Amino acid sequence: MSSALSFNCRYNYSGGFELEAAFEMGGGVTALFGPSGSGKTTILSLIAGLLRPTAGSIRIGDELVVDTTAKVSVPAEQRRVGFLFQDHALFPHLRVKRNIEYGAKRCASATIPLKRLIETLELQDLLQRYPGSLSGGQQQRVALARALASGPSVLLLDEPLTSVEAPLRERISGYLQRIVNEHEIPVLLVSHNRPFVDRLADRVIEIQDGRLIPAAN
Repeated sequence: MSSALSFNCRYNYSGGFELEAAFEMGGGVTALFGPSGSGKTTILSLIAGLLRPTAGSIRIGDELVVDTTAKVSVPAEQRRVGFLFQDHALFPHLRVKRNIEYGAKRCASATIPLKRLIETLELQDLLQRYPGSLSGGQQQRVALARALASGPSVLLLDEPLTSVEAPLRERISGYLQRIVNEHEIPVLLVSHNRPFVDRLADRVIEIQDGRLIPAAN
């Protein structure tokens, strides 16, 4: 059985900093943990197709989406990747309902009913509002619903729940755990919050200065 994700890339930043990392992940939740500027978000952007590696390859499930040697580079919109950005990246001209439906349109067969997503993330009263009228926490819930509605083969979470109100944070964390268990969506999580990482992640990969830190024996 193939891994959910195989990553082996080098990426050179314009300022001279270099990321070089290789890892594989299976099901469940894998966390990338490390200080700011260590390359965590760059790895997510390379997987999602928002950046192109200087060299290397990326495989999502059985599909090779990047191979610089073979000149393979699947466009971002054709990769079945759900990405929850730190800045939410919602469409400001679309109401909440349309933002979530946009995610569902990327998937030929929805794996998670929209009604369930909306109810669990408590978005019923927000569906006709525009993103600009929402709080940061509300926007993040909408962005999470849109990412999950796309039926991703892998879900990338960049500092999730940072803007979510404390009472709702625990409920959404529990929902993420149920999604992983019920729908078997592999998750790659980036977070500075070690307690959150320890609660949600099945495996933690530490990174510093663009290099993975070997796990202690």
